[in-house]
Amino acid sequence: MLKEIYLDCTEMVSPEPLNLAVENLGSLDENTYIKMVHRMEPTMLLNILTSNHYGYILKHVDEQVILLIWDEKYPDIEKYLSKEA
Repeated sequence: MLKEIYLDCTEMVSPEPLNLAVENLGSLDENTYIKMVHRMEPTMLLNILTSNHYGYILKHVDEQVILLIWDEKYPDIEKYLSKEA
């Protein structure tokens, strides 16, 4: 069973969501992913994730953005999250 780190950033102002997400990247392992809920697409964070080999799935649900983040070293997490997305 995977462990989820849940980050509710809907009420935060910049740069708090970015800082919170980056602080939690070090907690990712073969059993852990981040679920971030935001009110807009975190463009700067997406660039950081891509350039540092983190995978992500971005979904728009109602008026929120859901971002699932995992370390690309653990492709099994991506398989699981892709099914759930």
